[in-house]
Amino acid sequence: MQHDDAFPAWRGRHAGETVLVAGCGESLTLLPAKPGCTVIGVNDIGRAWHPDYLVVVNPASQFSPGRWPAVQATQARAVFTQLSEPGLPPGVPVVRFALGRLAGTDDPGPGALHYTRNSPYVAVQLALHLGARRIGLLGVDFTDRHFFADTGAHVLARRLPQIDAEYAALQAACAARGVELVNLSPVSRLQALPRLPLEAFLAARADSQPTEPAEAPAAARPRRVLFVQYRFLSCGEVFVDGLAHAAETLGLEHRSRWWDDADLEAEIRRFEPDLMFVVHGRRFAPRWAAWRERFPRVKSAVWLVDEPYEVDDTAAWSRHYDAQFLNDPSTQHRHPNAHALPTGHDPQVHHARGVAARPHGVVFVGGANPAREAVLLALEEAGLLDVLIGGPWRAPALRARAAAANVPATRTAELYRASRIVLNVFREVHHFNRLAEPATTMNPRIHEALACGALVISEPRAEIAERLPELPTFGTPAEAVAQVRRWKADPAAADALQQRCAEQLAGDHYAARLATVLQAMGLEAAVPAMPAMPAVPAVPAMPAMPSMPAMPSMPAVPSMPAVPAVPAAPEGWLNDGAAASHGPDDTWRLHRPGAPGPAAERGWRRPAAADVELAFEVCREPRATLVAKLRAQQAGDAAADSYHLLARDGEAYLARQGLVLHRLPSPPPGEWHAWRLRAQGAVLSVWLDGRRVAVAHDARLSAGHAVVGVQGGALRLRALQLQGPPTAEPALDVDQPDDDAMLLVPRRSPPPRLSIVTTVYDRVECLARCIDSVQALHDSDWEHLIVCDHAPPAVVAQIEQLVRRRGDPRRGFWNLRQRHNDWGIAPAAAGLRRSRGRYLAFLSDDNGYHPDHVVPLIDRLERRPELGFVYSSCHYAGRLVLRHPVPAPARIDLGQPLFRRELFRKHLGDTLPFDEMAWDWRMIERLLQAGVRWEHVDRASFVFRLAQYPQFWARAQAERSAAD
Repeated sequence: MQHDDAFPAWRGRHAGETVLVAGCGESLTLLPAKPGCTVIGVNDIGRAWHPDYLVVVNPASQFSPGRWPAVQATQARAVFTQLSEPGLPPGVPVVRFALGRLAGTDDPGPGALHYTRNSPYVAVQLALHLGARRIGLLGVDFTDRHFFADTGAHVLARRLPQIDAEYAALQAACAARGVELVNLSPVSRLQALPRLPLEAFLAARADSQPTEPAEAPAAARPRRVLFVQYRFLSCGEVFVDGLAHAAETLGLEHRSRWWDDADLEAEIRRFEPDLMFVVHGRRFAPRWAAWRERFPRVKSAVWLVDEPYEVDDTAAWSRHYDAQFLNDPSTQHRHPNAHALPTGHDPQVHHARGVAARPHGVVFVGGANPAREAVLLALEEAGLLDVLIGGPWRAPALRARAAAANVPATRTAELYRASRIVLNVFREVHHFNRLAEPATTMNPRIHEALACGALVISEPRAEIAERLPELPTFGTPAEAVAQVRRWKADPAAADALQQRCAEQLAGDHYAARLATVLQAMGLEAAVPAMPAMPAVPAVPAMPAMPSMPAMPSMPAVPSMPAVPAVPAAPEGWLNDGAAASHGPDDTWRLHRPGAPGPAAERGWRRPAAADVELAFEVCREPRATLVAKLRAQQAGDAAADSYHLLARDGEAYLARQGLVLHRLPSPPPGEWHAWRLRAQGAVLSVWLDGRRVAVAHDARLSAGHAVVGVQGGALRLRALQLQGPPTAEPALDVDQPDDDAMLLVPRRSPPPRLSIVTTVYDRVECLARCIDSVQALHDSDWEHLIVCDHAPPAVVAQIEQLVRRRGDPRRGFWNLRQRHNDWGIAPAAAGLRRSRGRYLAFLSDDNGYHPDHVVPLIDRLERRPELGFVYSSCHYAGRLVLRHPVPAPARIDLGQPLFRRELFRKHLGDTLPFDEMAWDWRMIERLLQAGVRWEHVDRASFVFRLAQYPQFWARAQAERSAAD
């Protein structure tokens, strides 16, 4: 058990803040995913919503079955309790207080909290102890539909007058202390507290924060900043050096560590930083989420330097840091405490001091993308491109011009100082930006090149128009050629324009950026006046170069060492550190010494389209590991997310980061085998020696790089190809001999939006009605997976005949190879593993849908990405309508919800690990305990026991009989 500091140390930790106290009543469903304030929850609230802090007053013995595990699985940052018994959440700081007086309202002192029989009362006392100035109650309802409880009246309903009087006294005591206490629930039976709509309470939180002066820096020492760095291939250590120089300029104590440093946690304890400033932050976020409560006094901030290109990903984990600083403000609304922090330049590296001449005309440094290639090719054909660094380029003329694949940041600065014009074409691949949030800011190239005395000619951006309205811009390759010709023809005007633009950005250095961070975090530090950017010395006029010949290598620059030779790679591929050799039979050998391990591969990469197929033949040497990737998210970063095929001795699989999508056959070493890996939309397919061995569905990654590499040994490659996949071939079923079910009727349709899994044993007539209801759905983008629990052969033949007679290519039929008789769990799990849709529904053979069942549910999931599932109301067995607004036992049937398919991979490992009749509720309960959000759509469009509602199926059955 990990223990935080003593309870008195928490006194005033949230002084002046807005705090929301959450009970387990039905109004909890109104709480948004990110309310923007501290939330204190009670008991097993984690079934539906994970608060910042959890209050547990009752021992485990007083919880009804199934509730205490939710307490143990809490994701709260700390648990507050007076209990000393074992069984409290492992791995979560437990802070123990003493109980004060029953129904007390005065200050109980720094070590205690007053209490009543109502847990939220203790949570309000904790909010007061933390120093809250505004406290709102939600989910403290005392209604008949108490969260997760069985049906009937709330257990404390008879004591409601006494509870109301206790809260009335508490509200009066809060008011006397200048603290606002309000009830945010529209259905709560409490009458004593003033009511306020939740939206108004949350909207007012920003205006309610006190404007006290920030804490003054400690007199004994300067502020301490620990930089947690990320290895960028494209920009090297520009942030490492730039931030170190900035900290020195500001007089800060500072240290720098890589995010994966094994000694990092110990370094935090030794250094005791005031601020931990994390660059990029993706890889470090899980570590900090586990550590942050061990360092309650360390403020943390992350600098997201790839917005908006990766916002869908960064928004999922940025909340682990106290504040988020964004290189582009366009995505501030996607993060909880975001501040704009554009990139800049390092005056110690990027400057024009000592420049006597600029031998290069037009220079470009950067990775390849189609837009860049079009502009650069136009300049090359016009004889206007002098030095090219980066790639890999498709056009032979650009490959011939490229002097190197990559150069360090300091050498890039030297190249800028030797150049008159630097071309800027922005990045275009949005790896995680499905809403296409627009980029608005300048990139580091503009800041750095101008600081080094070169004129930048760039694609337009909103920030350029606002801050550098004179900077030359272009929209097409032809306009780029015209701009370059104009400014090359008038060097004096170009120099004057360059100086004006450089002066506008002279203050955009990393010391100013770091000072902005310190100020936002309440750790102000004075920024000394930086010397103005020195004027660029006059240089001789540049002669016209109408037909400059191609340059096979980068011309020499004073003090710049020669560019090393790039390791071997097939045409169009870039070597990322592998030892490679090319044999006379057009066979390549890749070698990566050292033990294999995650992100240890080295090999070749190249940019690729979203829909693409990678094919090659490979012969592995013993103990070598083959790695092939599509949609790799970060060029040159082996640890970045991707769809990857991994094959080694005794094991092979298809996966993305942290999730195996499909197990594959493992060919032995020493033999040649042909692999094909295809990504097409959300469908991933793998072939081995001409036989399709896997089809998986995953929509997380949309574009990126293709990679072929090796870990821990050597392999030989030949016939390497990267091309777009054919569009006519639908993704069909894969039936492997060792599967748990036999495929009898295959699907012959592309992967759909929705997968519907139906389990059956011998109720063929019921199944026919069920199929009719699916066939009548208004939304046609579905697949129907029917799985039989090894019925007698005659029954299986009837079901197969029924499915074939319907003749719909979207429907498939499987029969389990053995009887399980486990309440439908085994056939449901088999259908789950074969589902390909983004959304998933379970439909038993005797149930059905209204034709309009699916459309509103999918619409809700599409519009609200924070939801994990939505569910309809239900016509139930001819007796009643289930329309319970909160999922609860006996109040929701498995056929009502529509789930995101990814939930089952993330939280259940693509299995149904249950063994009881009520497994359907246990599955929903497990998702709720994991913090999955839901919404109820009150439309009775699901039918339980379809035979009890002939008005819903008789017409469809008659139409089907006529068709048969």
